[in-house]
Amino acid sequence: MEEFLTIKNFGHEEPYLALLHLLEEHTIPYQTEVYRERIDPISMISLAPEYIVKVHPSRFSEVNELLHDMAADEVRFVDTSHYLFGFKDEELFDILASPDEWSAFDYQLARRVLSERGIDVDARLLALLKKSRLEELAQPEAKQTANVWIGYLFALFGGVVGIFIGWNMATTQKTLPNGERVYTFGESDRRHGKAIIVLGVVMVVVWALWKRNSILALIS
Repeated sequence: MEEFLTIKNFGHEEPYLALLHLLEEHTIPYQTEVYRERIDPISMISLAPEYIVKVHPSRFSEVNELLHDMAADEVRFVDTSHYLFGFKDEELFDILASPDEWSAFDYQLARRVLSERGIDVDARLLALLKKSRLEELAQPEAKQTANVWIGYLFALFGGVVGIFIGWNMATTQKTLPNGERVYTFGESDRRHGKAIIVLGVVMVVVWALWKRNSILALIS
């Protein structure tokens, strides 16, 4: 069965429905998750709705390209009252350098504003910025020294929390804007994660047997 991953999530229904229409128009299979009424389990405060769209990772680049094509048409009709027209050149370049943090509309409008200021951003530069951003996002998290020690400590005393920490370190992955999946943590931390899992499982069995023998000794 094909795995569908989240490509976009929205806080409003209108852009969510627009994306679904675009996917249907280009016969791209998708899955959705909609949470209209959400409550924070700790504060019990109502949260904004969330609309999630998932597609197969192999279609991420295609979907993003379609979104940017649509946005490129839309930004032609935007007047200078839009807030991006007040951005400095370097702020607009920041948008182009990190498109995953901005909507396709903002990205294309940043290109338009720069162009109108006489700054031509050609396709080659955009490709270099995109490649650089993907390489940056693919980098693993900083070494998890503290979490490694915590994981070993919990595992040593037979805590399931230790096994969970180890499993998280060893297996967690993140999805890049192009749909590629990479490990969240570095190779060293993943090795520690696997060792924590093994230690945790062994110690759970050891502690369970110790408790069992202690109970049997008391009964006898």
